[in-house]
Amino acid sequence: PALERAVGGLTPKRQSRKDEMTALDSQIYAYLEKKLPPQMAWIKVLRKALDDDGIFVDELTQVGYVSRVAMPIYHPRTFLTSAYQGTLGAGFATAIGAKVAHPDKQVLSINGDGGFMYNVQELATAVKYNIPVVAIIFADGAYGNVRRMQQELYDNRTIASDLTNPDFVALAESFGCAAYRVETPEEMAKTLPEAFKQPVPTVIEVPFPPTPDPWSVIIPRRNRPAA
Repeated sequence: PALERAVGGLTPKRQSRKDEMTALDSQIYAYLEKKLPPQMAWIKVLRKALDDDGIFVDELTQVGYVSRVAMPIYHPRTFLTSAYQGTLGAGFATAIGAKVAHPDKQVLSINGDGGFMYNVQELATAVKYNIPVVAIIFADGAYGNVRRMQQELYDNRTIASDLTNPDFVALAESFGCAAYRVETPEEMAKTLPEAFKQPVPTVIEVPFPPTPDPWSVIIPRRNRPAA
């Protein structure tokens, strides 16, 4: 009791931390929408379609990077990420495991085209064992970060950063998956709820143009190493 009284006396009166954090969250979200509108438009659609307890698995892709600071999460252990380990290609395989562990929950995997091709063969696993995970492929035809760095730092000279991709819809269908191609967040808003109802694995390909550099927003310049 004495310790409780002492600590209580040192704690200033203040508004609810929940209210404070909610206000800060709104400010940050508005800032991100201003700085990174393409990525944020997709994140808003994905969050709306995914159940509150659905599992979101990010990847090293432009929408994935922004999701780490912008994707609202409502339950513990429903946001799976490789974080700063930089494990390109881990996302889809991780999502399959999450769906096996939680067959009653929606599991959404977002990928870039480069990262998805690391484990594309796992479509066969998902079909064989009837694991109805949903995978989105944001296909910009490149290792996007690498290409951007080459363009910005080396006078637009690029090497080994462009990709030659399959038709992801046809590829997924050849495995026995359901497959869609959408080009706008509005189309995704209509397609994703249908995808979650599919009894088989589902792939959604999104042809993806270049987007604003997320790193100046996610990691402030003072914390980033010099180029």
